[in-house]
Amino acid sequence: MKINLGFIGKNIRKLRRQRSWTMAKLAAKVGMSEAPLGRIERGVNAPSASVIYRLSKELGVSVDTLFAEDNQNFRYPQYEKARDPFPATAGGEDEKLPSRIITMSQDIIEAFCALEDICNAQKRANIPLVIPFDPTTCGMEALSEKVRCFAGIEHGIVFDYFELFETLGFRVVVVSMSKDVHSFSYYDPPNQNAFFFLNARKNPERQLFCLVYELGKILILTHTIQQGVELFQTDAASDPSGEKPFTAHRAARHFAATFLMPAKAVSDTVKQLGIQKKYWSYELLLRIKHRFGVSAEAFLYRLNELDLIDPSLIQPLKDRIH
Repeated sequence: MKINLGFIGKNIRKLRRQRSWTMAKLAAKVGMSEAPLGRIERGVNAPSASVIYRLSKELGVSVDTLFAEDNQNFRYPQYEKARDPFPATAGGEDEKLPSRIITMSQDIIEAFCALEDICNAQKRANIPLVIPFDPTTCGMEALSEKVRCFAGIEHGIVFDYFELFETLGFRVVVVSMSKDVHSFSYYDPPNQNAFFFLNARKNPERQLFCLVYELGKILILTHTIQQGVELFQTDAASDPSGEKPFTAHRAARHFAATFLMPAKAVSDTVKQLGIQKKYWSYELLLRIKHRFGVSAEAFLYRLNELDLIDPSLIQPLKDRIH
């Protein structure tokens, strides 16, 4: 009976991508050609014992990690000993960054850290980045509330999140990148801090959402490292029932939405303005969404989620937005 060892290749690919390494780079490190490594990653061939040993050594993981058959047994011990900032990923859903972007970001991080040393600046973030949470929609909303409390803003409306993030000690970098790159982040283990890279070509609403989305990814990453298991489903495809799996990407987006639009703040605003469910208009939607710094579509989605708008108005307003 033939045994399917394709999961070994998937684990190798996952570990390689977490480090933003090309297949050629990993192949060179383990002393083999790129083509055989590609066949191993695709599950066409199984790696030999000597290749397993070299992969384990170069990737900085145990052999058990390479042989983990499911996400529950996939551990991240290499991150626990990491001394340099490394990319935060949302499972396997992140697009691979171009090599020039990786080089640019690493140069900026190096320069930033050097400047902090020269100025004797505080390197540690002012809020914890290792916070336990349940990997559910309710758990992500509860996590966003915890982070807002740590930041001292609770349910209040914030008009400058960029200033808030910098006050909290985070390193926020806005730089021109190709349009297909929205944002990415690096976790800095020794200083319990992070670097957030945002595309200067995106509008302010998109930049803000991406900033908080990246924070969500960092928090998911740190809790994953602490737990030693994959917390979210990794397959982004819908199951037979048609329901989308709650992946790390979706979890980070939900964190961002609830962080920027806390239930109490949105409900209180709607109540204060006396807006009834049936009387939402496109103009009203545009006027109020500015308070939260989000797009009209994101605010519409949140209103629907909080049952603050008549369902019959959702599609007409969506059509108007687009």
